[in-house]
Amino acid sequence: AENLSFWEACEELRYGEQSRIPEIVDSIYQQFLAPGATRWVNIDSKTMERTLEGIKTPHRYVMDDAQMHIYMLMKKVGEGRAGQGRAGLGRSLTPLLAQDSYPRFLKSELYRNLLAEAVIPPETKKRVFPFMRKQRHSSPSP
Repeated sequence: AENLSFWEACEELRYGEQSRIPEIVDSIYQQFLAPGATRWVNIDSKTMERTLEGIKTPHRYVMDDAQMHIYMLMKKVGEGRAGQGRAGLGRSLTPLLAQDSYPRFLKSELYRNLLAEAVIPPETKKRVFPFMRKQRHSSPSP
């Protein structure tokens, strides 16, 4: 529901009154893109960066990249549901997660803090033949 509402708000921005553009851009940002937004939509970090940069000088096409991203997500979800059920949905979203969520996580403060506090294990001696298992000590048989 949030994705469709976001798309409709972007359409209002594109075709609405010129005098209301700054107000509509701010409203879209507050409702859908701001941290803690009540109707938050998930767009990739690169699209978010371009959109946030564009918001500094609002114009009627400032949300185009984000709107296209949301449109493609809605299209993928629709195709996944129509053709393959939930399994198709997972396959269609996996590339998105790989392209966006994981890289964004690696840049996050949470991950940086985790790395800073991580315990680094001491180096272990490497075996000459890594395919050979370490022999276990067995108890004497009766």
